[in-house]
Amino acid sequence: MKRKSSAVTVWLLFLILSLSLAACSSKQGSGNASPSPTATGSAAPTASAAPKGYPENGLPNDQKVTLKVGFFEGGMGRAYIDYAIDTFKKKFPNVSFDVTYSPEMAKLITTKISAGNDDDMFDIFSTNSVDIISLSKAGKVEPQEDVWNHKAFDSDKTLKELSLEGQFASAPRVSGKTYALPIVASGSGLFFDKNLFQQNGWNQNPKTWNEFVQLGEAIKAKGIIPITYPGKYPGYISSGFGDYKLFELAEQSGNLAKFEDNYRNFKLPEYLSPERIELWKRIADLAKKGFFPQGVAALTHTQSQMQVIQHQAAMVSTGVWVQNEMKDSTPADFKWGFMAVPMGNSPDQTIWVQNNLSEGFYIWAAKPDLNKKWAKEFSAWLWNLDVQQRVADQGGQLPVRKDYMEDSARASKLQDAPKALLEYTKTNKVHMESQYRLVTLTDPSFAQAKKVITDATTEITSGKQDPLPKLEEAEALMKKAVEAQAK
Repeated sequence: MKRKSSAVTVWLLFLILSLSLAACSSKQGSGNASPSPTATGSAAPTASAAPKGYPENGLPNDQKVTLKVGFFEGGMGRAYIDYAIDTFKKKFPNVSFDVTYSPEMAKLITTKISAGNDDDMFDIFSTNSVDIISLSKAGKVEPQEDVWNHKAFDSDKTLKELSLEGQFASAPRVSGKTYALPIVASGSGLFFDKNLFQQNGWNQNPKTWNEFVQLGEAIKAKGIIPITYPGKYPGYISSGFGDYKLFELAEQSGNLAKFEDNYRNFKLPEYLSPERIELWKRIADLAKKGFFPQGVAALTHTQSQMQVIQHQAAMVSTGVWVQNEMKDSTPADFKWGFMAVPMGNSPDQTIWVQNNLSEGFYIWAAKPDLNKKWAKEFSAWLWNLDVQQRVADQGGQLPVRKDYMEDSARASKLQDAPKALLEYTKTNKVHMESQYRLVTLTDPSFAQAKKVITDATTEITSGKQDPLPKLEEAEALMKKAVEAQAK
């Protein structure tokens, strides 16, 4: 009997020791869980030690995070961002948002930067009016190049794979790194009434420069102005004949790599580059043919667009927002079409199209790592098709995903102007270009050089001014700006 009692006692001691060890092991595995090792490629943990985390990204679901957001509230409004935030919180309920909406977001950001209080700074903010190049070089904003390889939450493809043609390559970068992914595209070119073109049998998709000139002559023969733009704001001519066309000319001459390096880094020549001289020569040639309106200097942007709506002019140099902007003046039988100006004479050439990418959210680098990880997740969330549909429907802009048009019901809700641009990219060999720079010039001579060309534009398009002397004047000022920057 004593032996049996002793054996039971030993067995009970062993059981107590085992339970004690298991409890210690369990305690060590609890607490604030870090992202799941599975998400980083490590072997899957055992069920008893598995940390809490979301399967989509491995980020912990038991740690509450609040992202302070600075949102630039402009023409697109705030409905789409509110929708994105609401749906994100439903998917990831441990993440909340503290949002400041303002049309003066650039001023708010600048004030916070000057104060130097990282705790008071937004975790993420949207604005295109802050010197991001300087901030990125100073390490103040977080690189997001890796987000391009993030799989979309509603697709098995990465954002890079889903992006519009040429969008990834032309996204603004500093030292090879993206600091804010685009969330909306806003293409530019020449917009027209498809019904008017069909009635007259005019070419809606000229493939070469010669075909484009022939189109203009056919339009002029009908007593209609071929191309209009707002002379009061002459920069609008760049929508149809902007810097993105310099890349196209450089590619055709075999000079693209050198030109791109010069352009991105403000290496001279700028205004006297062969490409820019050729572009302005083409514009001057069209002016001599009478392709632009007389009295163009007096036109506002709405007046020039009304010329197309009223069929006084056939094409207007503007952006995809034109339909939204002119919706109250456009008759029901008017259907917006789009074309880009082909600079070469090969039907198989790549035609460069301006893509005014609207950058998304910048992430403040001094914020906690977990906040920055969630901020990147939100950047990817903005690419969801349901979010992009609200960007397109409510803002009249281009979605950033090339699969947007694959669903006929979704595509049918897109406005005619952005839809026409997307259709153009599908039926032509197109490269989208955002014309970003890698260097910021601050010397006053830089702005003065731009002003010389801006002020001369209406005289050039009226056939009264040879562009070359003005390009030479601008180049001299540009040289001063570049030299001042180097000191």
